[in-house]
Amino acid sequence: MAGLKRASCDVELNGTPEWVHLLPLGKMTGRDGRAFDLADPAALVLAFQSSGVDMPVDYEHQNDRPEAKLRGPVPAAGWIKDLRHDAQGLWARVEWTATASEMIANREYRYVSPSFMFHPATKQIVKLNGAGLVHNPNLHLTALASEETDMADDDFTAEIAKLLGLDEASDAKSILDALRAKLKDGGASDPTKYVPIEAVQDMMQKGAVQSAQMTETRASQKVQDAMAKGYLSPGMTTWALQLCLQSEQRFDEFISSAVPVYAHLTQQIIPSGPPPSAQTQQGPKLKTAQAKPWPSVPSLG
Repeated sequence: MAGLKRASCDVELNGTPEWVHLLPLGKMTGRDGRAFDLADPAALVLAFQSSGVDMPVDYEHQNDRPEAKLRGPVPAAGWIKDLRHDAQGLWARVEWTATASEMIANREYRYVSPSFMFHPATKQIVKLNGAGLVHNPNLHLTALASEETDMADDDFTAEIAKLLGLDEASDAKSILDALRAKLKDGGASDPTKYVPIEAVQDMMQKGAVQSAQMTETRASQKVQDAMAKGYLSPGMTTWALQLCLQSEQRFDEFISSAVPVYAHLTQQIIPSGPPPSAQTQQGPKLKTAQAKPWPSVPSLG
C-alpha cells in the first residue's frame, strides 16, 4: 500500500480477555503526540472478513520487522479470529496461545499493541495488520513504501547515528546537533581520501575514449586479417568492421563458419623475377657480335 505508514498503539491488558479493545473511535493522540483517526472502523472489519485469514498477535512486533524474520521463526502469541466495532471503537476476538496466556497471567506482558496502516496526510487509519504483546507502552511508527519494505523509526535513527559516528543509542538532539555541525562545515572531507567528482568524470571520459579507440583498432586488424586470408572481399570491409565493432563474438562465428572463397583475390598470379627454367637452363654461351665501324666518307668540300 504505497504512500501509507504503519503505526501501533498500546492498550493495557487485564487478564487474558477474549475480546480486546484495540483502537478508540474517531481521533486519538499517541504518547509521542502524533495523531490518528479511526473514522471508518467498518471498513477495517470488512477488509478483515474479506481476506478470510486470521491476523497474528506476536511478541514485540517482530512480524513487522524484516530483520527479526531473517533471524528465525517469529512465534505467535495469539490469533485475531474476528473483528467488530461499536461506539467505543475497534475490538478484536483473540485466541491466545497457552504460552501467551501464562505470560499475561504472570504479568510478564501487560500491553497489547495493534499495528495498522494510516494515511500520512489525513492520519486516517485504513487497515489493521495485526497486533503484538509489548513491554513498554509507547507509540511505534514505521515509514512504508510497501508492506514488505519497512524500517522502524528507531532503526532509522540508529542508522543515522552510525553514519554520523555516534553511538546507536544516541538521542534525537545529539543526532541533530551532529548533523547541523556536519552541514555547517560544508561536509569537508579529507582530500587525500576523496577525488573531486570533476576528476572522476574526466577519467571516465578519457577511459571511454581510449577503450573505443582500442576496440576500433582491434576490429580493423581482425577484418584486414580475414580479408587477407580470403574470407572477405574488399566490398565487405565496411560491413565486416561494423559487425566486429557491434559484436566481436558474432564476427568470429561468421569467420569460423565461412569458406575462404576470395583467396584468389589476394594470391600473386604473375610471379616476380625470372622463371625458374631461365635460371636452370644450360647451353652454349652466345657470343656478342661487335659492330664494325662504317667506312669513312670523303668530304665533298
